[in-house]
Amino acid sequence: MSKGFIVLGHGSKVSETIGILENITGSLRKRLKYAKVRYAALQFNEPDLPGVIASMSEDGVTDIVIVPLFLVDGNHIREDIPEIIREERSKYPSLNIRLANHIGADMRITDILIDRIIGLTDNNGADASKLSAPEKIEEESFRIIEASIDLSGFDSREKAVVTRMLHASGDLSLADAIVISDSAVGSGIKALKEGRAIVTDVHMVETGISRRLAALHNNEILCRVDDEAVAADAKRLGKTRSAVAMRSLAARIDGGVVVIGNAPTALAELLKIVEEGAPRPALVIGTPVGFVGAAESKEALMRSGLSHVSIRGTRGGSALAVAAVNAILKLATTDDR
Repeated sequence: MSKGFIVLGHGSKVSETIGILENITGSLRKRLKYAKVRYAALQFNEPDLPGVIASMSEDGVTDIVIVPLFLVDGNHIREDIPEIIREERSKYPSLNIRLANHIGADMRITDILIDRIIGLTDNNGADASKLSAPEKIEEESFRIIEASIDLSGFDSREKAVVTRMLHASGDLSLADAIVISDSAVGSGIKALKEGRAIVTDVHMVETGISRRLAALHNNEILCRVDDEAVAADAKRLGKTRSAVAMRSLAARIDGGVVVIGNAPTALAELLKIVEEGAPRPALVIGTPVGFVGAAESKEALMRSGLSHVSIRGTRGGSALAVAAVNAILKLATTDDR
């Protein structure tokens, strides 16, 4: 079955309309990796929907999905477009034509609106070209974050961690996915002040952790992913090196801070170690990224009863894990609770 997609816009007498449809269609074509992705206008512009359906049929497409660029399901979505589809189905009985849902109240629109708001406020009068000092850039970034989104659901210490993570990601929508368990940040601060070890899954995380801040409380930063014995065991057991490395450091996890930013297998292994009765860490920062096992391992962490900082879904990564642990290390130097 040959599949085609039609991006359907309302159409307008404004000449720029077709250019916008072309750009959206081109971007969608790259993302879907389908050659037959085209656009049509419901009115005012060419090509119209019947014309594109006819063209796709001539090209051998047998399954067409119409993707409407409409915010609400008004008369066009409820009546006009379905009527056109019925007419085209009668012309091409062997052609499967389906209509995707309209955009609706998709929360991803919020990200676009925030971008527009930030652009309109022009950084509260700040001239970005004059913000050359690193501390000024960071200060302005934090101001934009705090001015743009509501972080009232987090206490002051949690807010410091979340802000650092948002700054590292450049993605304000990430705030809705960040999960911090009760007293997790406080548990991490206490462990670091006690000089407990920081155990990591990969060198990218290990390298990013501030050694200056870790040295203040003699927090050893441990990563064994490149250890020769770990590599040999991983090959023998058919496991990832990150998972085997995590198990090899089980004795150092007791009361420490575990930071996993890359490998979901390391997080899964950590949870297994604890389930087997190993001493529990004071805090787990678990933000592995990816489409295989990452979301599942993080959900398991959130159900484990361990104190944690994590991110729902496939997003994450070493930079976010590092941002979280460095924020807590900094709190450990200033927090007197």
